[in-house]
Amino acid sequence: MNAPRLGSEEFSYSDRISDLPDDLLLRILSFIPTSDAISTSLLSKRWKFVWKMMPTLDLDEDSCRNLGSLRFDEVCCSFLPSHEARVLTSLNLKLMKKSNDIDRLLSNIQSILHELTITSYSWSRISFPRNLNVCQTLVVMKLQDKVLVDVFSPPVCFRSLKTLHLTRVKYSCQESFRRLLSVCPVLEDLYLFIDRVRYECLPSFTIFVPSLQRLSICEESYSRTLFEISVPSLIYLKIAARYGWFKFFEDMPKLVEAHVEVNPYEINNLLRCLTSVERLSIEFFSSMDIVLTDRIFHRLLYLELHMHNGLQENQILSLLKHSPNLQALKLNEKPSCSVRDQPRFVPKPNSVPECLTFHLETLEWRGYAGRPEDKEIAVYILGNALRLNTAKISRYFSSSRFRPRHHQKKDRKIVKELKSLSKASTSCQLVIQRQYYP
Repeated sequence: MNAPRLGSEEFSYSDRISDLPDDLLLRILSFIPTSDAISTSLLSKRWKFVWKMMPTLDLDEDSCRNLGSLRFDEVCCSFLPSHEARVLTSLNLKLMKKSNDIDRLLSNIQSILHELTITSYSWSRISFPRNLNVCQTLVVMKLQDKVLVDVFSPPVCFRSLKTLHLTRVKYSCQESFRRLLSVCPVLEDLYLFIDRVRYECLPSFTIFVPSLQRLSICEESYSRTLFEISVPSLIYLKIAARYGWFKFFEDMPKLVEAHVEVNPYEINNLLRCLTSVERLSIEFFSSMDIVLTDRIFHRLLYLELHMHNGLQENQILSLLKHSPNLQALKLNEKPSCSVRDQPRFVPKPNSVPECLTFHLETLEWRGYAGRPEDKEIAVYILGNALRLNTAKISRYFSSSRFRPRHHQKKDRKIVKELKSLSKASTSCQLVIQRQYYP
């Protein structure tokens, strides 16, 4: 492009960016908001259709206001049908106002859509099976916050859906949630975040998914919620639901990893279904009454206890007794100023747990408080773990530079006691560290 003459010189400008191939232009557009990428269609004929080939679209109701006087739903209905990419890898919709037109927005998608994320800050309804084309090709679907899910009969089949995340959503009725799961024949990853504190929610959830491999349930609630679960192919489980009530209909023989945070009265019911697990993490309270009877964790190699208000020697020994092949034990004492729970009485094993004699190699204890019961546990494990290679023990310290003298004296005493403990393993390396309050 030639510029006007200036004196006797002539300046020429070349549009080098427009000469770049489509792949590089799409790469450039991926770094800016979708609304700005759409605006580049006004630059020149070369740019007019480039944004329509973008594999990922993030349509935010706030950022789309600079596209003219059109409402957000009108913007979507105008631009989505004209998108030319054969495969739309990801579509992310963020709705600021209440909308009953989500179905209409999705029905305008002509491309093959793999991932859909909808976040709504005012209650908006999404209905199935009105969006047949979208449902057939989705691999990942994430519905977040104030989305009202309505699945009516006859439901559509999500034949390709493998990942489903439902965060703080509502359901039109009890059957909507059940129908939604029943039409996902290859579902592998299910994440549920249930907020019964701020939103009205279902009193119970039925999760019968034979293909499911990952299940995460997080709940904020002050009332009990029933979860009925049948997931025989499960590999990973995470439950953080202090008020949840769980009913498992069968064992999970393929389970590899589990993180459990439930109320003390549910822990036994849950542990009985986790005997095939290899890595187990438990939120542990001193008031927990763990009764495993004949349940043995033969495959358990790694056990982590997040302890609230300490741990009794008999409680930890009971867990070790039922974990004969355990190789690593991690105790994480959470700092707490609350009144300690009354500990439950658990009978002490008659013999040294098998894992201490033959398998335990690593012990890590974070937040060691030095209480008499803590010392009893440390003495027993170090004195009986014949194959222990590493014992790492850390104490909590305040980040303040000015620590009272009586605290410093107590710290020195505890460290001296730890260093003097006898160790059954001649190759065990004892490491004592400081850990500051988080």
